[in-house]
Amino acid sequence: MFSKIRNHLTMVYSAVMACFLISFIVASYTGLVWVLYREEQRDIEAFAKEEAHEHVNLLRQRKLSPNSPVEEDEDQSDGKLFHYAFDVNGRQISSSQPAREVRDAITEHIHNWQDGDGEAVLTKLHLAGDKKGYFMLCKIMVYEGEDVLGTVFVGKDITTYYVMLKRILFMLCVVCLFFLIIATFAGHMLAGRTIVPIRNSFLRQREFVADASHELRTPLSVMLTSVDVIRTDDDNKLSSFSQEVLDDMKEEIRRMTKIVSDLLTLARADAGAANIIKEKFDISLVAGKVIRSLLPIAAEKGIKLEFAGADSLIVQADKERMNQLLLILLDNAIKYGQQEGSVILTVKQAGGSKGTVNLIVQDDGAGIPQEQQQLIFERFYRVDKVRSREAGGNGLGLAIAKWIVEAHGGTIRVESTIGVGSTFIVTLPGVECREKRL
Repeated sequence: MFSKIRNHLTMVYSAVMACFLISFIVASYTGLVWVLYREEQRDIEAFAKEEAHEHVNLLRQRKLSPNSPVEEDEDQSDGKLFHYAFDVNGRQISSSQPAREVRDAITEHIHNWQDGDGEAVLTKLHLAGDKKGYFMLCKIMVYEGEDVLGTVFVGKDITTYYVMLKRILFMLCVVCLFFLIIATFAGHMLAGRTIVPIRNSFLRQREFVADASHELRTPLSVMLTSVDVIRTDDDNKLSSFSQEVLDDMKEEIRRMTKIVSDLLTLARADAGAANIIKEKFDISLVAGKVIRSLLPIAAEKGIKLEFAGADSLIVQADKERMNQLLLILLDNAIKYGQQEGSVILTVKQAGGSKGTVNLIVQDDGAGIPQEQQQLIFERFYRVDKVRSREAGGNGLGLAIAKWIVEAHGGTIRVESTIGVGSTFIVTLPGVECREKRL
């Protein structure tokens, strides 16, 4: 139990740390990208204004002499900055071109320009060989007074920055993963230290419950025997009131004895002292025996007990614990079932799952609210406390049933609808079983 708690705490701590590290990576990477983006954007916008200012005279001359030759700077194959200047008729008058492998993509994008003027934008272009390039581009109109002289496009190849950012992101992920592993080990150690006082307190409580339960069994047995002796003593002339008091006392002693016995069972289960001894037996016969033992109790409420499933099903499990499990589930169904209703016990081999047994107890009682269906397996938890006391319940039966099922490696769950009834479904996987044909 404590190992599960420790692992759960470690997982929670690791999840919190992972969320923190992921948030750190996202915030750091986003901040870095934003800073670089804004810096490059400002640089390109400033470069565009500078180029526009330098091309005013050239564009004015081109307007006066439309047939003048195009000015083209030397190739900037090893550079990153480039520009293109066009007159009002869309004819190129000047350029400082980028590397050859990106020229076609750049010129095509410029001719199909759809973004605004004066603001640098980040553009991803598809290059030859399924490559991708990232560029910061800006378009700016050149004016003389209110007359448009032409257009200048400037850009910068920032693909290397993109590659650098990817490497930084990868390094951040690796570093954070490394710290997460360290934090997980540290969290596991801290969780172990945190659980130590809780474990010690639980062990002392468990020892107290086991010792107290064991010590109480003898005086309770003596008290029960004493009440029987008093009632059978012919020399005592007891009034009817005294007889009722003795009957009430006997009933309370029996209830206390059952509580002590259940507590001792759970204490031994917690300590690992309650061994599961498996043997081969017919669980259908055990189910029939349990049903016959509860028939008088069911008859008092007019409840009809029914058995369904395999006539004979040989299993390998702890016979006494299976008997106790069925007794708890059926007794619980009778206690909280509807007056003049029915309780159905089904024992069968699970379809499509060899070696798995299903034990199903169905009643037509008041039902259990959805939010309480998992809580009913906790110790001393009762949905209707007043009704539980009237029915003689102590809130330990289903806790014992859960332990028996889990000790066999199985699961127990409840399906319930208010006003319709409840169905307890026990699944015991890995149990060697076979149907015996009669």
